[in-house]
Amino acid sequence: MPSAEGSAAASEDDATPAEAAPVRPEQAVTESAKESRPDVTELRPYLIGPYSLGSLAMVGVWLLGTIAFFYFAKSFLLPVVLAILLNFLLKPVVNKLVELHVPRVLAAAAVLVLFIGVISSIIYGFNKPAAEWLKKAPASILAVEEKVRWTIERAERLFRHGWTPEENPNPADQPPPAPLPPERRLAWAEKLVNLGAIVGFTAGFLVGSLETLVLLFFLMAAPHTFVQKLVRILPKMQEKKEAVEIAREVEQNISTFLFTITLINIGVALVVALVLLLLRLPNPFFWGAIAGLLNFIPYFGPLTMFLMLILAGFLTFDSGRALLPPLCYLAVHAVESNFITPTVLGRRLTLNPVIIFASLMFWTWLWGVPGALLAVPLLMTFKILCDHFHALAAIAEFLDG
Repeated sequence: MPSAEGSAAASEDDATPAEAAPVRPEQAVTESAKESRPDVTELRPYLIGPYSLGSLAMVGVWLLGTIAFFYFAKSFLLPVVLAILLNFLLKPVVNKLVELHVPRVLAAAAVLVLFIGVISSIIYGFNKPAAEWLKKAPASILAVEEKVRWTIERAERLFRHGWTPEENPNPADQPPPAPLPPERRLAWAEKLVNLGAIVGFTAGFLVGSLETLVLLFFLMAAPHTFVQKLVRILPKMQEKKEAVEIAREVEQNISTFLFTITLINIGVALVVALVLLLLRLPNPFFWGAIAGLLNFIPYFGPLTMFLMLILAGFLTFDSGRALLPPLCYLAVHAVESNFITPTVLGRRLTLNPVIIFASLMFWTWLWGVPGALLAVPLLMTFKILCDHFHALAAIAEFLDG
């Protein structure tokens, strides 16, 4: 004789779908949303124990060793990373030429020559205004310092004595203070210009540039070498197909991101140059090129450009008009960062601002100014890679904006 529990279980198993509890629409939407989110529990086996003290120490030593390797191998890694990113940037142009039945080696050579020509033209065109600005930089900074010091002294006299012409003359009619002594001007010049550092930087820059260009040519001329090697070592056909698909999708997304960001920054450079031309600031296209280059560096790049335009404005215009160049630049940057870039890239290629700032601090500390320029492209490349590997989907969600 079956038990009551067995009867209840049988009755539950024999229940028709109509008798089952109905699923509400909002419940179905919630379940589908959960399915679309990354499964954070996949990281659980790596986050729970038991871990021994020795294994945790080994992980810490490995992390510190990796960071030390990136720091001390800067002269080797920086050209490699830069060549890979430039390859992603220029590869669409090479592919278009290949579609026009141009041999890939010739297409890569032509694109590389064109790239070198454009960069050389920009450097040559802005060499003279940059040299003049650097030459005048010590005196310019001192002039601005004297203006600010004079303004502060006038404000202090006005605050203490007020507008009493009988006892104290109008502070506005007072002559400016005497210029700073030549010894201090020479000290400023020695701080800003260090011949030994400039020579060392130039030599290292030329060697690194040559290494980057040679590696870039090989990457553009033989783009699928590593993918082909990966396909050969994978045992199953399905794994081969998935590897090729992931490699192509990652390459396409990274190329799209870098190409789009570069076009946006070129547009920023042109708009800033035209605005400064209308404001009659000297060398407007030089300042526009600097604005476009610094726009690759989040937060610190626009801030640096704002401070440089304040300096240029005070050296060119009088009082209130001197603030027009930096304020106009802030307006252009606000429109670009809040409307144009999010609209063009979309939410799929946005990043968490906190992660961007942390990445910027880390790579700037590690590699200096080149690291600051590469911080966002490297972070976006890592996010795109995480998007295409299910085991790293939780990290991609964490990086998402």
